[in-house]
Amino acid sequence: MNIITKHLVIISVAISGALSACTTVDLTQVAVNQPVETSQEAEQNVVERASFALTSMFHDKGWCDSDPTEKTKTATNILLNGMEPDTHSNKSFVVTPVTMDQLIANITQANHQVEQTTKAAEIYLVVADDMAELDKELSQLEAALLSSREAQAGFMKSMDALAEDNPGSHEILEDISKSIDNLKIVTDAYGDRIRAQIAARASGAGS
Repeated sequence: MNIITKHLVIISVAISGALSACTTVDLTQVAVNQPVETSQEAEQNVVERASFALTSMFHDKGWCDSDPTEKTKTATNILLNGMEPDTHSNKSFVVTPVTMDQLIANITQANHQVEQTTKAAEIYLVVADDMAELDKELSQLEAALLSSREAQAGFMKSMDALAEDNPGSHEILEDISKSIDNLKIVTDAYGDRIRAQIAARASGAGS
């Protein structure tokens, strides 16, 4: 019995040592790999994520007619070349819901997304360094703004088509209109910051 007991003790110690060694290796690997994952996630900041989420959701819901990539390209083109005459033509506006309640729910959801995007953009602009590059953020915000305006036009068209007298319908349209105006204000602020940076670089180069 003593010999068996000794063998069991030796085996137990060996197993414990092996488990401890494996645990140490796993924890070390996690500790080394985790900062890499955090760095990769940080490549797309809160403004880009919020703007892309808005454009994606509006496209998936059928509130705007182009996907986020196409919308971003359109926004970039507008930034470089200005608004084209047919920008608002041939748009597939939101399909009229069955009830007014569904339309109001859609507008409420859209309005919340616009507000969240605006808030993220406002906070990021405040904390960002004065000379931080904001071109990607501006492009994504422009895309979100285009999607929001397109959705707003569709909502208004659907509201007219339903032709129901609902006291809350006009108020909710005013709410999203104000939210989109605020999104435009912060988007313009990003544009102003970039223009100021360009002017500052040009001034520094000339001095």
